[in-house]
Amino acid sequence: MNRRHVFFFLLLLLLSACAGPHSDSPVSGGGGDKAWSKVPTVVFVAPETDPRLQVARAAVDFWNRTFVELGTPFRLGPIVHITDIVSIDDLQTLSARVVGRRGPTALPVSIQNMPGDLIVVLSEGDFISFAARSLSGAKVVVGIRSHRIYPLTLPNVVRNVIAHELGHAIGLRHNDDPTTLMCGRPAPCRPADFQSQTERFFPLTKAEKERLMTMYPTNWQSH
Repeated sequence: MNRRHVFFFLLLLLLSACAGPHSDSPVSGGGGDKAWSKVPTVVFVAPETDPRLQVARAAVDFWNRTFVELGTPFRLGPIVHITDIVSIDDLQTLSARVVGRRGPTALPVSIQNMPGDLIVVLSEGDFISFAARSLSGAKVVVGIRSHRIYPLTLPNVVRNVIAHELGHAIGLRHNDDPTTLMCGRPAPCRPADFQSQTERFFPLTKAEKERLMTMYPTNWQSH
């Protein structure tokens, strides 16, 4: 771990302490999904000038507003931005494993060594955006495809793709309703369906809100 990582690691520890105590890894939420047993620190990996940083922050805010509306104390935690580079080859490999439904996977060392629990990589690569959980369950990496490649070039798509993948990182699966945020494979829903001239996040289903309340009840506490 280099000096920059040591600095950010210490910063994340301080921020996490402000959010309350937590355990070392997520625990199973049942049905193969995973629920966090602590407030996860969020790390955005992108250049300083990446235009997706603003909508990525908005996506985190969307989920935290959703938790407030549901009445659960769970939140996505403090955000830190770093400019490290993650290999596009590594992200393409992870994407293929997730699309192939191979379950938790070994994360590249470069990601394993990054501070934080939920790593959101805003990449310039060409792959299917994904959320992948480490074998230990202690980290989740979200890989977001280049915003210069269709369909992420369409208005309103990037913000919903990021929010969708964060939904997987929180513990939700795909549904088959194209009017909702979490629609996806094997249903024919694809990112282009998020296109809109109005900036908005697509909604959750009633069943997904109930699922979130099962994973993160009103008496949820970090451990």
